[in-house]
Amino acid sequence: MVKNVTESGPSSRNTQTTTNNKQNLKIELKSNQKLTPTKTIANQEVKKIQGNQQHNQTTSKQKRETTLLYNEDEISESKEEQQSPKVKIQQERENWREVVKKRNPKQTRPVPIKGAMDKFSLTIAEQQSCLFLSGLDPDIEPEEVKEYIDTTFKMSSKCEKMKTKKDRFKSSFKVYVPTDSKQQVLNENMWGKGIVINHFLHIRRNFNREVNPVTA
Repeated sequence: MVKNVTESGPSSRNTQTTTNNKQNLKIELKSNQKLTPTKTIANQEVKKIQGNQQHNQTTSKQKRETTLLYNEDEISESKEEQQSPKVKIQQERENWREVVKKRNPKQTRPVPIKGAMDKFSLTIAEQQSCLFLSGLDPDIEPEEVKEYIDTTFKMSSKCEKMKTKKDRFKSSFKVYVPTDSKQQVLNENMWGKGIVINHFLHIRRNFNREVNPVTA
């Protein structure tokens, strides 16, 4: 009978190490095969990160450009504020627009002709001026005023009593006198204290005027 005896020598140890190494290689290959998809995912994430970084860089550049523009605008505004008033006035004058005055329309009415004859067969009307006389007693009548003017200044006048707000206290009159003798009547030394006489102002008013003409 022959018995198989396993030798525990160095040759047997070498065979075991080789087998173990082969098994480890197989495990590494399998692990590498499993890790390949994770590598692709990692690459994709890296690309995303790089893209985000580029986007952030572009946005930061745009922000810098906008800030530069704003700063330039502020600098220009500050320069305008620092300009002297003379420069501002000149700039405003450059923006002004000349306005041409419109011509008034020509008068369609012809110029009147004034007579020049000294001797004329028809009687010419005497030019008269209106005066305002006030400060007399309310009971004074226009005939009395006319008589005083005619006798004092030696002229023919016309007098009308006016209706005013102060009729209870004093009376007022509208007096017609020759234009040549107007300055004589406007002499303060010919009238008493409290009397007011002046040129008559023709103002359009809505009031009832009592007219008592005295011409005789």
